[in-house]
Amino acid sequence: MGGSLIGVGMVLAGSCPGTIFIQMGSGLPNSFITCIGGICGVLFYYLFLTERLTKQELSKSSIVLQQLPDLMGVKHIYLNLIFGLTFISIAFILEYFFPYENDLILSDGFQISSAWSPALCGVGIGLLQLFFMISFKKSLGISTGFTVIVAQACRVQFFKKLIPSLESFTYGIQNSLTLLFALAAIAGSFISTVSTNQFPLNEKYGANVWSSFFGGFLLLVGARCAGGCTSGQGISGVSHLLIGSLIATAAMFGGGIVFAIGYGLIT
Repeated sequence: MGGSLIGVGMVLAGSCPGTIFIQMGSGLPNSFITCIGGICGVLFYYLFLTERLTKQELSKSSIVLQQLPDLMGVKHIYLNLIFGLTFISIAFILEYFFPYENDLILSDGFQISSAWSPALCGVGIGLLQLFFMISFKKSLGISTGFTVIVAQACRVQFFKKLIPSLESFTYGIQNSLTLLFALAAIAGSFISTVSTNQFPLNEKYGANVWSSFFGGFLLLVGARCAGGCTSGQGISGVSHLLIGSLIATAAMFGGGIVFAIGYGLIT
């Protein structure tokens, strides 16, 4: 369910929890509305859903908490290499036959002046995951950044009593690193935008106000329900070949595709 909500949110907002920060750094107008929707989604989850869902915690033997190599009786390194090399090969093959440069020209003739190779960027994100694991013993994930931002309200006694489940996200080095990562994403996007003189397109290329808000809302409700987003589940979880992450990621894109088709038919 959480993965499907993320998929619907991605269609509505044209973003995922991680790229909200990227879009904000580049100055995309609707991204700030999406961010507000995401913050409201976090509040909604921790006010009304978290206690109900935590009562239904899975046992440690649940299949969704298992890793694919363990279920198959195969050594982790072998299956990880097979999956990794397969996905890298698919990425570069697709880029060869469908060059990303072809997508830099929009339908009305507007051309994006610069972009990096998606395949190489994907490799870079994978290396970033490795850096996080070695340096901080922490997997890559960014949707928790919204939770950490909202949790800062718990420094005030009133909010601490109102949403006690957020208190664990208020302090600590791990939470500080998560917040720093989100802020660094905004800063990096801003630097990239300014240095390439590639400023955002006008509002007709982005989602409208209501789609941005409700898309952001669903993105973060879904991310909290699923225990991660496209980065936490889709990158970190899948890189560990966790069954739950494979299911969640399939639900994200499957739910998004189905909703996009239906949404396109009625609009």
